Amino acid sequence: MRGWTGRSKGVKITTAVGERRPMPPGTRWVVIGLACFLASAGVLLGTRLVTNAYTGDLGEAQPPGAVLDANAVSSADGATSADRRVAGSTRLVAVTPKVLLDSREVGALPAGTDVIVPMPPLPDGTRDVLVEVSILAAKGPGEVAVGQAQDRTTALTVAKSKAQQSATVAARLDDDGSLRVAATGGGDLLVRLVGAFEPVERSGAGRVVTVPATQVVRLVTATQGKTASFAIADVSQLAAAGPISAVLLQVAADVGPKGGLVSVGRSPTELDQTVYWSATSGTDRTRHGLLFVPVSEGTIHLRYEAGTELRADLVGYVTGDGAPEEVAGLVAPVSGPAADPAPVAAGSGVQISVAFAAEAVDVPADRIGAALTTVTVNGDGGGEATVGSSGAPTLNLTVLAGAARSASVLVDTPEAAVRVDSSVSATVTVTPRVLILTG
Repeated sequence: MRGWTGRSKGVKITTAVGERRPMPPGTRWVVIGLACFLASAGVLLGTRLVTNAYTGDLGEAQPPGAVLDANAVSSADGATSADRRVAGSTRLVAVTPKVLLDSREVGALPAGTDVIVPMPPLPDGTRDVLVEVSILAAKGPGEVAVGQAQDRTTALTVAKSKAQQSATVAARLDDDGSLRVAATGGGDLLVRLVGAFEPVERSGAGRVVTVPATQVVRLVTATQGKTASFAIADVSQLAAAGPISAVLLQVAADVGPKGGLVSVGRSPTELDQTVYWSATSGTDRTRHGLLFVPVSEGTIHLRYEAGTELRADLVGYVTGDGAPEEVAGLVAPVSGPAADPAPVAAGSGVQISVAFAAEAVDVPADRIGAALTTVTVNGDGGGEATVGSSGAPTLNLTVLAGAARSASVLVDTPEAAVRVDSSVSATVTVTPRVLILTG
């Protein structure tokens, strides 16, 4: 993919309702100075208030059969591919990760800043993209939202100043093909493009296959250092998958008192994706992330900074050129609000429907086999919440009283619902980002 050049220059200062008004002199010069720099790179800046476990060693992987078998060429009920097509379905095209915005080059963005980011060339018809969004050294509490001017996805909820965190989300592009990013609390923003959603009725490449969470990396920094890698051929699900274009990794880290990060890429010198975590303390040290990693070589490399241990589980992959053409594994990106918060009693579980999201993108609920979602848990006490099958969960979240815990997760959705179990009384919110179709 070629590099991008800016198409918009200048700066527009607006209030939340779009009315012009003078800015305080200090803020004005900070914003104008930043705008001049970003405009030269093709970014238009304005100001607007936005509301709104270990499952086995590598080589001891579970059988290669996936929950969503994207290599199947017919559905279980015998319907043909033409009968099973879904309006609005897309394939997920992996791209070489590309930084679209990094405000660290000029300093933190003021609170309430809108950034309009032009995109590089994308597949024909692309209306949605998959992006990695990070807030670094937040100036205060608030939200980071991505998407259109009037239809945005809350990618991150920031609890306090100095926080740093990341999420992988789907975002809808504006009519002019640009992406809007807003930070109500201010701070340094990093936005990286990792995928594009290309409209198709069926496809060989670009279909998402979920697999039971299987550990591919366990790095103990005291004895193994900061780097790790794994070969695609050594993971049974991948070795038997046929052509693949990307893998999805669920990562968990024991993060230190200064905060940490994990970077991943195709070689030790090309680590072009990063998940960031804030500082931790006491026994509450585990943090999570989801990485969508394009595959161009036979080995994936990781580097972990801070903390004592890093674990990475394979939770899915994306088919590559030469895979069988089918409907299973095509995807529907979702923008908009989360499901209503659902209570869960201590020691029990709850099934949270994603049918509302299926309706929003005109997808039959019975065609949803999995979803990339953000799960947020607010607990009444200290404990643990698990996401996914109660027998083999995909994600384990540490729950702390008075603190919301969120993580991006790729999870199967039997009966179009996400299962969450909790050891303590809690409130759970599920925000679908991408729905994955059955065949």
